[in-house]
Amino acid sequence: MLYEKFKNYFVDDLVYDDTEVLFVLESPHTQEVKMGYPVAGKSGRDMSKVLCASSEPFGKLISEDKLPKVGIINISNYPLQKSAYNQDDALLELFEKFRQNPKLRKYDKLGVNDVVSKMMGSFKSRLELHTDKKIVLCGRFAQNAFDSLFNELSFKEVLRVPHPSFNQWLRASNKEVIEKLVEFVK
Repeated sequence: MLYEKFKNYFVDDLVYDDTEVLFVLESPHTQEVKMGYPVAGKSGRDMSKVLCASSEPFGKLISEDKLPKVGIINISNYPLQKSAYNQDDALLELFEKFRQNPKLRKYDKLGVNDVVSKMMGSFKSRLELHTDKKIVLCGRFAQNAFDSLFNELSFKEVLRVPHPSFNQWLRASNKEVIEKLVEFVK
């Protein structure tokens, strides 16, 4: 465990032996910590609405094995937004900085690089086990984190989509890429 003092906020990935399509997202937030699985809140419900015509959160369906062959990995297994925590800690400020940019800093007066190295190292070790899977990168943060560590050609297939938050998957401007996503997941 990377951060023992935040162990109560840790949300594990959902990846199984039969997983063929792996969604990569940023990090858990309040609902995910409460429920104990990724995409448990509104973003998860929007994902389910689009991908399987369900009102249940996407992470819940996967955790209950109702969506076989689908998995979820977060870049960080800990919330990156300070507002998800019921405690105050200077390290949470660094989590917020990491959330703004998942890359190492050339000049690091604050100590952000230690967080970046640990979180990205953890993400790399978890995702590199799944080069045989189709990868869906949800949002710019996930895409930037992936690009800083991996060559897309190392994976079976990679699709880049908007993050499902703020109804982005339901917007007319994203219709084409979301239709592609629906086919990609089949």
